[in-house]
Amino acid sequence: MKEETITGSRCVHCLNVTETSELDHVFPKSWYPDTTPGNAQRWTVPSCPRCNREFGQLEKDLLVRLALCIDPQSDAASGLASRALRSMGIDVEGLSEEERLHREGLRKKIHFELMPKADLAGKPGAIPGLGPSGEQKASFAIPVPWASLSMVAEKIARGCEYKIGSRFVKPPYGLHTFIRKSEMTFPEAMKADVKVISFGPGCRVRRIFASEDPNVVRYWITIWNTLHFRVAIDQEIYLQESEANYSRPEGLDPLETPSMRIRPYLRNYRD
Repeated sequence: MKEETITGSRCVHCLNVTETSELDHVFPKSWYPDTTPGNAQRWTVPSCPRCNREFGQLEKDLLVRLALCIDPQSDAASGLASRALRSMGIDVEGLSEEERLHREGLRKKIHFELMPKADLAGKPGAIPGLGPSGEQKASFAIPVPWASLSMVAEKIARGCEYKIGSRFVKPPYGLHTFIRKSEMTFPEAMKADVKVISFGPGCRVRRIFASEDPNVVRYWITIWNTLHFRVAIDQEIYLQESEANYSRPEGLDPLETPSMRIRPYLRNYRD
């Protein structure tokens, strides 16, 4: 099947044709750590204004939560914790009254959502990689929507496909995301076939495709040396048939926490 070439008028995310095309960062712009060198890869792809705006808001909301759950001393996450605190109005001066109130509102929202860690003991839902590191201890936990993480991982995979092969991931192909406890280790014999994409210390991506169908692709994505994802791009019919074998994170029901609700993200490809 021949994939569509770059047109500049189709959104990589929702796949709809847009009259006004904006550039969206494959790896979220605000997620690059302070240790990112100036020559690091910063790929951008065409996006419709709506997807660009909604992904930007989702990434901002996730960053505040995730930055509270990662090691602030890690080079791969340098500066993210202080960035999150500033977004809540902590350790920042000279704000306008409007901006101060906005950040204060975010701080109150996050504070309201904190849950005593003791109340969650023995319950499912912890995301591998997130939480205190080493001898650090935490008294509270913060909800992190798995669906939001999955959307960002898929976004990275779709963006890489577009940059590598001028490809839109569209029917009959689809995507599915898994979260892993650690990075994927490839046998020496396979390493020559693995394409490595680096966005600096904050994000490393590895890609491999099926020789019988180069549109069947697997991505292994590592973010901040903390979160590890595998994204499968395959025939939608295969993904649907294999659905029963996929393990999904279990935990809080987003419907019980209004602030965690995520707008349905529907792709509607039309030629």
